[in-house]
Order: sequence, then C-alpha cells, then structure tokens
Amino acid sequence: MKFLQNETHGLVRLRRFLMSGLGIAAQALLAGLMVIFGAELAGIAVFIVVFSAIAVLSNQLLATAPSFLFTCLFLISTNNVTAFDRFVPFLWLAVIPVAALLFHLWRYRVKLVIGKATWAMLAVSVVFLTGGLGYISAAEYFALASIYHMLALGFGMLIAYIWLSSAVRETSTEELPKFVANMMVALGLIACFMVFHHYFIDMLERLPGDFSLGLLQFQWRNNVSTTLMLALPFAFYKALQKPAWLLSALAMFAAILLSGSRGGLVFGSATLMLCILFVLIADKRRRKFYLIGLGAAALGFAVSLRWLIPFFGPTFGRMLDTLRYGDEDARLLIWQRGWHDFLRRPVFGTGLGYMGNRDVHPSLPGAMCWYHNSLVQIIGSFGAVGILAFGYMYAMRFIIFLRRRSAFHITLLLSWLSLEMMSLVNPGVFVPLPYLLMVVMFMVFSEKYTKTK
Repeated sequence: MKFLQNETHGLVRLRRFLMSGLGIAAQALLAGLMVIFGAELAGIAVFIVVFSAIAVLSNQLLATAPSFLFTCLFLISTNNVTAFDRFVPFLWLAVIPVAALLFHLWRYRVKLVIGKATWAMLAVSVVFLTGGLGYISAAEYFALASIYHMLALGFGMLIAYIWLSSAVRETSTEELPKFVANMMVALGLIACFMVFHHYFIDMLERLPGDFSLGLLQFQWRNNVSTTLMLALPFAFYKALQKPAWLLSALAMFAAILLSGSRGGLVFGSATLMLCILFVLIADKRRRKFYLIGLGAAALGFAVSLRWLIPFFGPTFGRMLDTLRYGDEDARLLIWQRGWHDFLRRPVFGTGLGYMGNRDVHPSLPGAMCWYHNSLVQIIGSFGAVGILAFGYMYAMRFIIFLRRRSAFHITLLLSWLSLEMMSLVNPGVFVPLPYLLMVVMFMVFSEKYTKTK
C-alpha cells in the first residue's frame, strides 16, 4: 500500500473523480446496466467491491456513500422470502466492506469530533437495550435479529454519527451540497428506472397477444417509494439552479405512483406539495414561470382523471378496504396491539425483539415483528422511558435541521420529513441500513454546511 502513502497525481485525480458528478454518474450507469440485465443480486456483490475499493483508495469517507446507497437499492429489489434464503451463502461477503472500512479508519485517521446530537443518540442507544426489561423472554431478547437491530439502531448509529462528524469537514462552499444532491438524484433516477423497467419487462412478457396496461403489484413497492421520496427534494433543490431538473422530480413522483404503494401515494403527494412550496418560496425570480407550469399541470391532471382513477384503482381500493374493514386490517390491528402493549408495560415497553404479535402481523424469516408505525413502535417497544429519550432526540434533529435556513438545509429537512411520514405506515426509521443511516448522514451534512442563505 505504498502508493497510498505517496499522493501521486493519478491518485489525486481518482479521488477528485469519485467526489465529482461524473464519478457518481459512472456508478449510476453501472447500476442501470445491472437493472437492464436483471442482475440485481450480482449488483449487490459488484457494488460491495466498488464500495470497498473506494474506502481503501479515497481519503474521504463520503466518497463511499453512492456505492453504499446503490447496494442498498439492489437489496430492496431482492428483499423477499426467496431472496432471503439466497443471501445466506453470501453473508461472508460482508467481511470485505468491514475490512475496507477498518483500513480506512486506520489509514485516514481524523480528529474525533462530538456532534450536537451525540448525547441524544446515546440516550436512545441505551433505551434500545433497556426496552422490554423484565418482560421479554431471553430467547427473544438475544435472538440474532433482535441483537442486530438493538445495536445497529442504537450504538451503531452513534458510532457512525461520531465517525461522520469527524470525517466531514465544515464548509461554506458548494462542494458538499453539490455532491449530496448529485448522489441523491442519481439514487432516485435509478430507483425510477427500476420501476419503469419492471413495467417494461411485464409488457414484453405479455406481447404480442396482450396490449393491456395496468398497475403492477410488487413486493418492494414500499421500500422503493421510500427511496424515491428521500430523493425527491434534491431534484427540486437542483432545479433551483437548472429548472430542467424538475423533469427528474416528475419522473420520481410518477414512479412512486406506479409502485402501487398506499403510503407512497399519500405521503409522496404530501412530499411533492412541500417541495413545490419550497421552490416557490426559494426561487422568487422564476416564481411566475413555476406558477404557470403548476397551473398547466393541474389542468392536465384534471383532464386525465378519467384515465388515472381506473389505472390507480387498485391502490385506492386497498386504501378503502383498510377503512372499510378496519377491524380486520393487519396494520390497524398491530397499531392497537402497540397501544395495549404500552398500557401493559408503561415504563420499559415490550422490547424491540418482542414477537408476541406475530399472530396479527407475521414477519419474514430474520425480520422483526414491527408495529409499522414509528410512534406506536416507540411507545409499545420502549414505554415512557423511550418517549423521553426519543423526544429528546427528535428535538435535537429539528434544532440541527432548522439552525440554518439555506436551501440545502431545507432540502435535508424535507427529505428527512418524507422518511418520517412514510415511517407512520412502515418500519422506516427503524431500518438501520439504509434509512436511519441516511438520517444520520443528513444531520452531519446539516451541521457541517455553514452557509446560512
């Protein structure tokens, strides 16, 4: 590794490339090729290698973020019962990125920085371990899935926060916002492409006899919708410089609707409205142009309703079924269980690893028995102690995101809020990788970017 000790011209250029928009585009192109050839599972292995190589070669930890997010995106599309069994023989691959990160930590040592959210995250980390004390069985508490989530969501995120706070330098230049926006938009566009490609393959399989077009149901709809919602505000942020980026925002929202996710339909629409309001306020110079475009879009939407309502009928139907058959809907029943669990264990809750509600909402192998609502998860799993700790942490997050009011800070805030909204109907922020780690990253970016306007 002597070449890493000598800052050669080639190595310096490679590091600049990895942090550039072109470097992110190259990784996005690689991801797109994996989707085209239906090689998402192989794509996971490929991007693990890419991630590991970047961790070794680059002196900036942030350079590994795009490959990490593309890896997680492929995990989303292969996350089903069959794929879970297929992953088991390849778990040893995790050794490669872990070793690369340890090498990065040793080779590119940085001065330790304690961020503003450290103590709040420490409090939550302790709560993850104390949840269910005196109630949950030892078998449930020490189950592999339970231990992983308690440590990853708690002390794992705390370590990641401190490491990122130490590795990312304070800056008032546009390099950090530009890198983050390019990364998130690239992630969103590849997620779009995955959805559109799914429809294209379905159409090819039905031709030449069947020309009908309808909404498809696929298992990863909620996860891909969450990813698209996280990326959507960054497309609007880039549109502040070049309005043409609004086309990418339109594509992302279309993909959210085509996913068939009920949460995506409701909260994706809410995120879109917030993003439109953000652009109207932030870009006064083009406000008239945006209002004309918004009016034209509204007119087009109204004219298209006669075709849109039947097409998206299955999504609306599933939403109406939830309201109509609330007493039989698994998600509503699990929320009721969460409240009852809190009343039974009001101090420490039932614990994250509690599996007593699987009769209402059976979970996949290796998965937790989630309440599918972040608020219910907090009160049911961690009780009053959890309410205090998480309340402290959420207060700190709002302080961090709202401390400065630049367009980039507001974009980070909107992206985080989109995840919080989706977490009201899905595990969301209780998924360590990638969602909670992305929140941690956004907090660090918000702290490190010092520009106020």
